[in-house]
Amino acid sequence: MRWTLRISFLLFLAWAIFMVSPFVALYDLSKAVEARDVARITERVNFNALRASLARQILGEYLKTQDLGGLDRQAAAQAGTATLNPVLEELITPQALIDLLDDGQLQQSAGAAVAGGIFFPLTFDAASFEKAWRTFILSESQGFRSITVPLPADEPKDRQFRITLRLSSTTWRLTGIELPEPLRKELTKRASSATK
Repeated sequence: MRWTLRISFLLFLAWAIFMVSPFVALYDLSKAVEARDVARITERVNFNALRASLARQILGEYLKTQDLGGLDRQAAAQAGTATLNPVLEELITPQALIDLLDDGQLQQSAGAAVAGGIFFPLTFDAASFEKAWRTFILSESQGFRSITVPLPADEPKDRQFRITLRLSSTTWRLTGIELPEPLRKELTKRASSATK
């Protein structure tokens, strides 16, 4: 009986550590953004996966604004990808990611910034713990290796960033950012103006 309780406790402890680990990684990423530490950000971000995530969103929004006529959707997507390449190159750098995650907008963005930034400072008070708990509750796990966290949790859904972290070896890495609609539209406008 004693061994059963010990093993159960150890399994529960391992499960609790695993459940909290992506949020610890997200906190570490927020500290790296705050410190503008490019090396730590590079360790915590899978830039190839992030590029694919952003390309999918921006391309989808871009194709909504284009008159495809009789053009095949696949051919339009390939043409759109070529058009979006300069915009994506601007986004997929550590500095652009710092700008985006720091205040919720890009450096040259005219969109509204997220008040206080995407990440919230973690302090030992009731409001901070309430935000952390709400973020934990609203996060969505996709199996054991991936989790999506809405940030900031207290913003309306159309103004939230949805950060996707994926477990790679023993490290949680940022693999996707679902952008709020106003920012997606702004990036689509940039892509449209780049083609003119």
